[in-house]
Amino acid sequence: MFLINKLLLFLFLLQFPFFSQSQELKRVKRFGKNKGHLKMYYYEPASIDKSKPQAMVVVLHGCLQCASSVAAQTGWNKLADEQGFYVLYPQQRFTNNPEKCFKWYKRRHTNKNRGENYSIKKMVEYMQTHHKIDSANVFITGLSAGAAMSVVMMADYPETFNAGAIFAGGAYKSGNGYISSMMALLGWRVKSAEKWGKIVRKQNPGFTGEYPRMIIYQGNSDWVVNKRNGVELMKQWTNLHHLTTQPTEVINQYANIKDIQRNAYLTPSKKEAVVFYKVNKLSHALLINPGKCKYEGGKRGFFSKDKNYNSTLFTAYDFGLIKKPVIEGKKMVSKEEKNITFTVPASPNSTYSWSYPSDCKVVKNENNNTLTLDWGTTSGNINVSEIDAQNCVKQYTTLFVAVE
Repeated sequence: MFLINKLLLFLFLLQFPFFSQSQELKRVKRFGKNKGHLKMYYYEPASIDKSKPQAMVVVLHGCLQCASSVAAQTGWNKLADEQGFYVLYPQQRFTNNPEKCFKWYKRRHTNKNRGENYSIKKMVEYMQTHHKIDSANVFITGLSAGAAMSVVMMADYPETFNAGAIFAGGAYKSGNGYISSMMALLGWRVKSAEKWGKIVRKQNPGFTGEYPRMIIYQGNSDWVVNKRNGVELMKQWTNLHHLTTQPTEVINQYANIKDIQRNAYLTPSKKEAVVFYKVNKLSHALLINPGKCKYEGGKRGFFSKDKNYNSTLFTAYDFGLIKKPVIEGKKMVSKEEKNITFTVPASPNSTYSWSYPSDCKVVKNENNNTLTLDWGTTSGNINVSEIDAQNCVKQYTTLFVAVE
């Protein structure tokens, strides 16, 4: 871990200037008992409606980052301005860890109500006390060490979080010390789903509610956190939701991005409990789509990669913070069924680019918001991109159509 962090620090300093604390973020010095000796920052949009409770997203930075750098890189503040929610940024201290990593790999900070996890919990409680926070809509996300600590928070305080999004993280307590954490990073910490689930349940013996929904992003080329970690986290969280490790729905080329496969694990009531994004040609980084258009977001850097995919926006979709832009149409069809129509809302001066399975025949498509097909013989995806008058692109979430 030490050598890996030193290498990351060297590469990071080669590519980036020093990040100063943004004036946008507010510092809170006294937020409660600070067992983990962390710093607290938060973002409050100027236009937020304070008359009613609002959602909050907790964002945990990765190693070598800080609150302002992760805010800039992810674009969560931009989204908060548009949608009206709070963003909480816990920050590691240099004196705790020179590489600024949250200590997901030490028992003192992963066991419930101890160390860093307790400090972050107190920050959440401070926000709930001093601001109108919707307790049913508190979310958490992070990259790398921030991802691993996000899993710790969801495991230790399941009643606090609605859902979490984990970018290059791992199962709760996959590391408990130097040797086991190194084994975890290499993908050598493998357990059954039942054993992983039991480790979490041990922290919450009296908990009878539902565990938070889990969204996982894992790059197949990650040279810091082996891709096996995403699988182990999926096993742990499907077990907590009493599901099998076989996905209910698999969508290749999700959102028309050839390198993204979306695996959804649904409850009997068809609710998504776990979503696992497997990303080809992605190393240890966030997926971004930099630009100034409304649906673009994220900044280029050592910990991000332009995949034409604003993962912060799509995480907000998965959280339910923002309504998903969906394609309306049949999800189940018969072989060679005729005149199947798919549609999205019409916008003035926009054009629409559709994609569909190769064995489908187009009946009607005039680059507008409606597509009519004669279906073929195989299941497949429907995708559409809306291009407005400023040449900005809105990508709708993929509709998977199954053949009966």
